[in-house]
Amino acid sequence: MHQQKLDNILNLSSEDRYGYFIRKVADFEKVYLIKDESGYSIFGDSEEKTTIAVFPEKEFADIFLTDTWSSCFIEEMDLERFMEWLDKLEQDNIQMAGFPNKDLKVVVVNPNEMKNHLLYELEQYE
Repeated sequence: MHQQKLDNILNLSSEDRYGYFIRKVADFEKVYLIKDESGYSIFGDSEEKTTIAVFPEKEFADIFLTDTWSSCFIEEMDLERFMEWLDKLEQDNIQMAGFPNKDLKVVVVNPNEMKNHLLYELEQYE
């Protein structure tokens, strides 16, 4: 992906990036996460809840592999496995950060909401 396209997408509002995430994941059936040996990288929020960041394309997750996360790697997860995992995360009260940008601005939703958004989008492709 060209740098200009990356920048344009990252400069979208949090809501528009989240919409982009839902559309891309439904279309390509892949999700990208940042991970290290101990598990998935998490973001903090004002309520101190565990929040896992997810990305629609590997190039966007790669941007975060610096400084604190320089020892991390990107994991690609297929959509079917991701949807099942969302059910477990919902039970564990973990939130999802849907496609953060470099400033960590992001839409945070619970896993069930994300799953419903993805299911709705998938229906549009049938």
